[in-house]
Amino acid sequence: MTVSTDAILGVIAEESGLDPAALRPDATFEQLDIGSLDVASTLFAIEDKFGVAIDPDQLNPASTIADFVNLVRQLAPS
Repeated sequence: MTVSTDAILGVIAEESGLDPAALRPDATFEQLDIGSLDVASTLFAIEDKFGVAIDPDQLNPASTIADFVNLVRQLAPS
């Protein structure tokens, strides 16, 4: 399954309550004020939607949106 960047951004936006346009690739979760509960919720939603298992230790507040998108795309089944 090919996972698009837009699909991943849509999940992040839905879980964080942010406008997808605010999710700049170079922005960190911390800069976007996406707290740990929203990050956890996003991880669960991504896992459910795309069938990937993400270790929360792979992310930190300094992770960028681009880092997260790349991680999901790498882990997604092909």
